[in-house]
Amino acid sequence: MQSTTEQVTETIWTLVESETIKILHVDDEPSILKVTRACLEMKGGFQVDSVASVKEAWKKLKMGKFDVVVSDYKMPKKDGLELLKELRTRNNNIPFIMFTGQGREEVAIQALNLGADQYLNKTGDPETVYGELAHSVRKAVNIRQVEEKARKQREFNYGLLKRLKEGFAAVDKDGTQILSNDELCKMTGYSEEELTNQRPPFKYWAEEGIEEINEAFEKTLRGIEGEYELIFKRKDGERFTALVSPRSHIDPDGNTIFFATIKDITERKKAERALRENQEKFERLFKNNPEAADYLDNNSRVLDVNLRFEELFGYSRDEILGKRINEILVPKGKMEEAEMLDKNAEKGYVYYETSRKRKDNSLIPVAISAAPIILNGRLIGTVGLYKDLSKLKRTEKALKKTLKKLGVTNEKLRVVGRFSRHDVRNKLAVIFGNVHLIKKALAGDPEHMTYLTEIESTCEEAIAILNFTETYEKLGLEKLVYIDVEKTVEHALSLFPELHNLKVLNECHGLTVLADSLLQQLFYNLIDNSLKHGENVSHIKVNYKDGKEGLRLAYEDDGIGIPEDEKGNIFKEDYGKGTGHGLYLIKQMCEVYSWTIKETSKEGKGAQFAITIPKMNENGKRNYQFQKI
Repeated sequence: MQSTTEQVTETIWTLVESETIKILHVDDEPSILKVTRACLEMKGGFQVDSVASVKEAWKKLKMGKFDVVVSDYKMPKKDGLELLKELRTRNNNIPFIMFTGQGREEVAIQALNLGADQYLNKTGDPETVYGELAHSVRKAVNIRQVEEKARKQREFNYGLLKRLKEGFAAVDKDGTQILSNDELCKMTGYSEEELTNQRPPFKYWAEEGIEEINEAFEKTLRGIEGEYELIFKRKDGERFTALVSPRSHIDPDGNTIFFATIKDITERKKAERALRENQEKFERLFKNNPEAADYLDNNSRVLDVNLRFEELFGYSRDEILGKRINEILVPKGKMEEAEMLDKNAEKGYVYYETSRKRKDNSLIPVAISAAPIILNGRLIGTVGLYKDLSKLKRTEKALKKTLKKLGVTNEKLRVVGRFSRHDVRNKLAVIFGNVHLIKKALAGDPEHMTYLTEIESTCEEAIAILNFTETYEKLGLEKLVYIDVEKTVEHALSLFPELHNLKVLNECHGLTVLADSLLQQLFYNLIDNSLKHGENVSHIKVNYKDGKEGLRLAYEDDGIGIPEDEKGNIFKEDYGKGTGHGLYLIKQMCEVYSWTIKETSKEGKGAQFAITIPKMNENGKRNYQFQKI
């Protein structure tokens, strides 16, 4: 069987014989030029272009492409050796045949040393001379084409190696690095010049990994091939992990060449480490989770369960591994619900309260939380948690029972309170009437008139207490709706029959707030507080301002204000003059609305109350709105 080289040579030789070979013939004898052209072209496959000097030869070479130069030795001005020397000096490797009548051995040796492919004598039998010249031309062109093809193949291979996306290094029989591709230079930070002609240890070998590197190449030398994770270093000293695949090769001269691909896997190692750490965390969280947990594949088959799962449902881990979870836990009539949960869990997190079946067929209420497990963008399974709701359901049942009893009790108290207040008011009306009659009878007795006035005052305080309890009983019972603040302030003012010269500036036009009917009581108490305790109050102002934190609803008067040492106590129950319930009740109303109230005045400059209303309530509904004016 022919070798690859022999096959290539034979193929090229066939091409050479089938294609026309262009010959540049240089000789100072015109008749030789004429005869040579005729003899060669007669044989077929040759095209001869003749010139009579080296100078003319250079002109032809610059103008066209030739496959071979056939030149005489002895010529005027420049001879054939000078032409050959100049060609090779210019790195022109065109095949060159010295075809001369000079038979001196030293000329032949000099021509061959300068790079001539053949030295032929042009004297002798024409059939022999030109037959040998034709053969030599074909042979020289053939060899040069083989060499050129091999050179281009080497350049192509070298180009491929240079452009490999993995690092590549080659070492000769002496251990000298003879090739470093672009990726290796990029990976290590060294230039090709810095890496070429190095001897071990190479610059990019990390000191702590040299022993492992040498071991890998020793195995390669013994014919043991493999892949090795080795520590290298960059030019800046940074270490990196590389996957190295060393191989050995015998070149045409019988020399062993070592080469290796080198791939930086630092990021991959980091990712693997992170994945391993996350997996360990997942396993710890899964195994030690206080709630029952299962890990399912894409077909809802059990891959794992934790200890709490075994305790809650009564199955051992070995009993249910590989089985479909729904066939084990889902009670009759809930299979459709379970399949819906499985599909939703593959798309994202789900939470659902339902019931599941234990090994003894008893049902247990559970809250199921499930979520998909995604790896590299691919669904690999789901993890589910089962929270035992048994105690919670019992507590809810007991709470509902208690609330029901409490509701009945509250209703009884409300009825009792309503009738009690009605009866007490009737009795107080009788007292007021009798006091009035006694005052008429004792109009001239100042001492007894004082006692009667105190009785009236005490009865008025009792009525105020009854009013407070009636209002307090209503706190939080009504549904909150949007109420017009401007109108509510006006209604509160209308409850005071005599305001004398009091001027009220109501700047709440267009504002509605989420409240109930007690909002009127809030403003009533503020106005009442100003009239009773402000002393000579002549102006009251109510306005608002919207801000980033919410709405500031302000109430102020121009009375004597509140002493500094009392401001911390004014909202406490039973504090202050009278019953002490007015401001306390206002604070309780604000808390029901989730508002806050503060007294913000400076001593001696009237009373000022700032009510802060958040933008949104706990249900995500706006606490206030502005009507179009």
